[in-house]
Amino acid sequence: MKQIIEALLIATDVPLSLERIAGIINCPEEEVKKNLDILNEEYKQTGRAFEIKEVAGGFQIYTLPEYADYVGKLKQKKEKLSKAALETLAIIAYHQPITRAEVEKARGVDCSYILESLMEKGLIKTCGRLPTPGRPIKYATTNEFLRYFGIRDLSELPREEDFAEPAIETPPSSQPVQETEVEEKQEKIDEEIEEEFKDLSEDG
Repeated sequence: MKQIIEALLIATDVPLSLERIAGIINCPEEEVKKNLDILNEEYKQTGRAFEIKEVAGGFQIYTLPEYADYVGKLKQKKEKLSKAALETLAIIAYHQPITRAEVEKARGVDCSYILESLMEKGLIKTCGRLPTPGRPIKYATTNEFLRYFGIRDLSELPREEDFAEPAIETPPSSQPVQETEVEEKQEKIDEEIEEEFKDLSEDG
């Protein structure tokens, strides 16, 4: 059975769920997971250059991180996201579902083109509308987003509060904090989030 599972993972270019694999080989999902673990242990014990990784709700074979530089020279490098796209994607990932107006409020610029570009890349999707005047569209990340960054689910994203201390709040009985100081703190948080997303995209 494990040879069949291995063959399926080698043949696919998208993650395969336990349900999908079990349906193909007609066996319980628990048996599939057991054999996936056995394969991974065999790869580790024999010093193979790859592993089976759970990502985007499924399983896929990935080369180990220490060989990324060599593999990168062989295959066409995936298109890198711009700084603006990474910032927009980070806002959506941490605050989804979110409307365009909310994204633009966070970034301070028009985001219609970037949202359209992220939609075309399959990294975000629409997920309904808010029941408010104008019924604005809500956006969320996709399974392709998880696959792009090489993570299993959103819980594997670094916690937003770990990037930097929160923006300064105005003390109730003291002088107001200068607006530029608040902006500088928020910019620092944004830069750290963007850098983390950049690292994830290069590792994935």
